[in-house]
This record gives sequence, structure tokens and C-alpha cells, in this order.
Amino acid sequence: MRRKLKVPIPKVSFRRFSEKSKADQLIGQAPGTLIYTGKKTTDKVEMEIFSYNEEEIHHHRSEDLSEIMQGFDGNRINWINIAGLSKVELIDKVGQEFSLHNLLLEDILMVDQRPKSEDFGDHIFFTIKMFHDRTEFGIEFEHISFVLGKNFILSFQENEEDIFGLLRDRLVNSYGKIRQKKADYLFYRFIDTIVDNYFLVLDSLAEKLEELEDEVMDKPSNHTLQKLQRIRKETIYLRRSIYPLRESINSLSKSENPLMEMETERFLSDVYDHTIQIIESMETYRDLHSGIMDLYMNMASNKMNEIMKVLTIMSTIFIPITFIAGIYGMNFQHMPELGFTWAYPAVWVLMLCVVIGMLLFFKSKKWF
Repeated sequence: MRRKLKVPIPKVSFRRFSEKSKADQLIGQAPGTLIYTGKKTTDKVEMEIFSYNEEEIHHHRSEDLSEIMQGFDGNRINWINIAGLSKVELIDKVGQEFSLHNLLLEDILMVDQRPKSEDFGDHIFFTIKMFHDRTEFGIEFEHISFVLGKNFILSFQENEEDIFGLLRDRLVNSYGKIRQKKADYLFYRFIDTIVDNYFLVLDSLAEKLEELEDEVMDKPSNHTLQKLQRIRKETIYLRRSIYPLRESINSLSKSENPLMEMETERFLSDVYDHTIQIIESMETYRDLHSGIMDLYMNMASNKMNEIMKVLTIMSTIFIPITFIAGIYGMNFQHMPELGFTWAYPAVWVLMLCVVIGMLLFFKSKKWF
């Protein structure tokens, strides 16, 4: 019977893409089957609606979809935010309310879905990863999706916390031109806010790499290697989440759907440029991480070489002393030196001279 080897997996502080997902439940299911593949943290689902025009805005929170829909006004711009994806039946009701395709709803519930945009004619679907930088606990990611329709935007996120606080303030207080524009402009602002937040995450990643580089140079340890491994996993997931984003934003900026105005497409082109900049930064940090890992391995190798050098010098010094002690430890009957009065101290002086001579020789060769 073959035994399974248990390989220890280093602990990391963010939700890893390598964790076992519930996506295997979708195997063999019909296309469009609604199964939430994320980690269920709570049964509570928070919903809110902002219904506004240039003159006024109405905001309402509720856990009941019917109450939220009562605040929906087709003559205004409506933003409905749903925080919590564990209630699949609620997501299904939202899909029925807005005539969303089941494949679209499936992508909303599949948290491992790569960033993408898809044009369904009367609405546009966009999914992206939102990152939260917990300096103490690492980087946490969150699956978030948007649906743009005529005069409405639906946002689906896993957790209640998000990074749209500034947008909410601008909506409520009518700062800037956000209330003067159509729904596609708010749609763009959501994407732009998430992409801008990537820069903050990358800045934090750069600081961590600089600290690790100093730590590797000063006093590397096993804890240093664990932190390097954690950052490596974070970097891999960041790359997996950001690289497809370039393609999806590019398709949005070139969309011919009437829901997207020409001015908004120009704004999205600017977001596309930011995405390119983020990708280039990611490549730089990946190379920097590889360099730090190589530096760590070299430092560890040098440390091992220093230890081996000390042990080799000690062994080399004791070899001739052991040889002398071995000769006079033999049990021969006729050894003339054993009868000399000063034989014992003479041997000690000889061995000390050998030790001092070899130390001076090693010192002259600058071996220590």
C-alpha cells in the first residue's frame, strides 16, 4: 500500500488562490448552474440603493430585495450594491428582476473567475478583483462584479467592506460631475477606483521587499524565508488578477454598445494606461523578489561556507596533534623517549608549536 507523504505548506496571511475551492461542485452541472464557490463567512447580505439625478439623491439600506426595488426609479440613475454572495437564491432573484443571463450570474458567484468584460446588448458585465492591503496580515482579495444597464448599475461583492467610500461621499454631497453624468460614468469611476487602489497595494509590496532586502543583508533567518514565500504567493495572485484586466478594459474602451458614451471610453483608455503601468511595476517587483531570493540563498550559502571553513581549520589543526598523540599512545615495549625526564612536557611544547605554526600559516594566507 502506497503511503501518502505529507508535505508541510507554509502559512500565509491572505486568502490563497491555492486553497481548495468549491468550484469542483460545478463539474458535470448544466451551464449557468448557480453555486457560490467562495468561503461563506456570514449569512447576512447587505444591500443599498442610491437613486439620484443632478438635483437630488435617495439612499436606502435593507436586507429585503423588494424594499430595495421600491427605491428604484427608472427616470434616475440607480446604483444597487449587494454585499454578500452566499445567498444564491437572492442573486437569482436579482437576475430575474433585471433579466440577467444565467451564465452572467454564474460568473458573479464564481470567485475564481478571471477579470473579464462581456457585452450582453442591453447590459454590460464586468468582473474584477478588489484588493485590501492588511499590512499586518498581508493582502486580501475580493471578487467583485458590475452590471451596467440603462440608468442602473449593479455591484456584487463578497464582503461589506469596500473602497468606494469617497464615491459615496461624492454622490451624496454632489461633488464634481458624478451626478451630472449617466450611469456609464459611475461605472467607469468604480473601475478607476479599484485600479488606483492597486497602486497603493504595489507601494506596500515595494516597502515589504525593501525591508526584506535589508533583513537579508543584515541577519537572514527561516522567518525571512517564510516572508519571502508569502510575498511570492501574493505577487503570483496579483499578476493573475491584473494581467487579464488589461484585455477586459481595452475591450470596454473600444465598446460600440450605446450604453457607453464616447467620453467615458476616453476615460477608460486612461485606466488602460494605468493598467499597463501596473503590469510594468509588477514585472519590476517580480524581478526584485527573485533578486532578493537569490541574495538570501547566497547569504545562506556563505554562512554555511563560513561554518565549514571554521570546522575545516579546526580539523586541520588537530590532525597533526592526533598523529603525535597516536604515536605515543602505541603499546610498544621499547620506546626510548618514554624514559626521558622531560619527554612529557617536550611533547606538549611540540604540539603547541604545531598549533601556533599552523595558525600563523592560516593567518598569512588570510583564511580567517
